[in-house]
Amino acid sequence: MQYRHGDVWIEAVAEIPRNAVKVEPGARGYVLAEGEVTGHAHTIEATPEIEMYERNGVLYLKVATEAPLTHQEHKVGVIPKGTFCVTPQYNYNAGMVRRVID
Repeated sequence: MQYRHGDVWIEAVAEIPRNAVKVEPGARGYVLAEGEVTGHAHTIEATPEIEMYERNGVLYLKVATEAPLTHQEHKVGVIPKGTFCVTPQYNYNAGMVRRVID
């Protein structure tokens, strides 16, 4: 399963790497990506059913029940139960590679 939410790509994975570090939620919950231009963010509310981990700059989610994914300028998405890798989106244009910014 794969999901795109603005500049965030979420893809199902078999497991979270063993040496990934657990990330504690902040005031806005779990932040998957900060908006570089607007200050908005892709977030998931912090609940006991959701855990987030990080390894080498890559985020991983463990979702025990559906989790709403929100952003101030996008529709609300839903991440289903499962284990996921979260990576930024990139544009490829005329030989140039740049990260999609929100």
